[in-house]
Amino acid sequence: MRIDRPPAFVLILWPLIDGILRRFHHMIPLTGGSGAVLAEVRRNNGHTVTLADGSEIKAGDTIVELHISNNWFRERHKLGLTTARVTRDMLVSFTHDLHILAKELDNGIFSNCTALHGCTHIGVVTRRIGFQVVETPNSLWKRFARFYISGLVQAYGPRRSRTRRSNEPLELEEVWFSKRELLRRYGSAHH
Repeated sequence: MRIDRPPAFVLILWPLIDGILRRFHHMIPLTGGSGAVLAEVRRNNGHTVTLADGSEIKAGDTIVELHISNNWFRERHKLGLTTARVTRDMLVSFTHDLHILAKELDNGIFSNCTALHGCTHIGVVTRRIGFQVVETPNSLWKRFARFYISGLVQAYGPRRSRTRRSNEPLELEEVWFSKRELLRRYGSAHH
C-alpha cells in the first residue's frame, strides 16, 4: 500500500489539521501583503546551507519560514479560475509579498533573520522569483512532508489536482533566499 498521499476520504480533515498547524506554528499573514504568504519566524533546525551568494545559514540561525496560504487558493478556486491563471496570480502575489518582506527587513522587523526558507513541490516556479532550490535529503521528515503537502494539494488545489492520482509522488525541494539577496532583488532600491 502506498502511503505517499492521504486517501481521499481523509481529506475532509485537512483544513482542520492545516488550521491547527497554522496556530501551533504562529504562521501570520504579512501586513499589507497579498494574503498568499504566511510567515513563521523560527530557528534553522537543519544543517548548514551555503547559498550561491556566499551566505551561510547555520543551525540555530533565525529564519523566516514561508508558507502558502491555503485560504488564498480556496478563494481563487471559488472564482472558478483556471490552473494557469491561479499560477500567474500566485507569482504576482508572491512577488508582492517578497517586496513587503524586504521592506520589513529594511525597517528592522525580522532584523536578526538570515534567510527565507520554504519547502515546496513547485521549485521551478520559485526559481523564477529568485529562490535558490536545494534538493531535500531523503528522510522520514521528507516522507511526512510529501504526505502532508500531497493532502494539501488534493484538498485545496485545482479540481484536476484533486482528482489526479498519478503514480509519481510529489518531489519536494527546499527553497532558500538569503537576506542579502532578498534586499538586493526586492529592497527599497527596486521600488
